[in-house]
Amino acid sequence: MGGHKTLSYKIFTKLALVKPMHEFSISDEIVRTAFDTVEKNGVKKVLSIQLEIGELTLLNVEQVTFWIDELFKGSVAEGAKVKVKTIKARIKCESCGNKGGITPDQQDPFQHFIPYSCPKCGSFEIKIEKGKECILRKIQAMR
Repeated sequence: MGGHKTLSYKIFTKLALVKPMHEFSISDEIVRTAFDTVEKNGVKKVLSIQLEIGELTLLNVEQVTFWIDELFKGSVAEGAKVKVKTIKARIKCESCGNKGGITPDQQDPFQHFIPYSCPKCGSFEIKIEKGKECILRKIQAMR
């Protein structure tokens, strides 16, 4: 049997800046990217994938991993472990200069329609530095 190899590929970043997307669509894109990478590298078995998902994407991580597991069935990736690292939100306020985190309300289904504001001064003039990423960081596989 061949040795383990770790592959790193960035799928998309700052996803939520473009438009909100459903977990199935995101999962499907992750799986397509993983399969393309596996095919190009002659992989026989995918052992695990590592994702980085920003908390401001408002993606339900359990749903994403569920759909990935479902889409992996019957392939070289069936049974692969899906590891997810949450990227904490980080903003910079253009009004008061505050740098730090913000916490999205995951329970509010309309959160993605409401602009974020600075937790210090309340200004909407903020730059989101982190937290909107959705990245396929690694694929661990056997050749």
